[in-house]
Amino acid sequence: MSKAQFKLPPLTVWHSTFIAAAAIYIVYMASKAFARMDSTANAITAPAGSLISDVTAWANGNHRIEFTPLVIQPHYLNANYVISDQAWEVLTRNPQYKQLMYGLFDNRVLKPQYRHLVGQQITGL
Repeated sequence: MSKAQFKLPPLTVWHSTFIAAAAIYIVYMASKAFARMDSTANAITAPAGSLISDVTAWANGNHRIEFTPLVIQPHYLNANYVISDQAWEVLTRNPQYKQLMYGLFDNRVLKPQYRHLVGQQITGL
């Protein structure tokens, strides 16, 4: 029985393996560097991007929505001071209005003590 001798592969195999490992390492380090540069660029350019977006929106006629005080318009109510389903749904979507609406109405009928407020701005009860 003869002993098998371990032979080293030729130098060219080691050379190719080393080059491949170095290339993978360089690509890995470059991707980490690019990721850091990308996150830094995002942080630096975010305020400018937001400003450009706001200016462009303003120039195109898009303005931020600002809620005004609640107004119960006369056409929201029928002759018995019952508010329409559509008006009720729209006005109770806003959390600020919702609390007022439940205070002003009883089963969707405007309470008698608040009927003089129809068509006027309502900021509180």
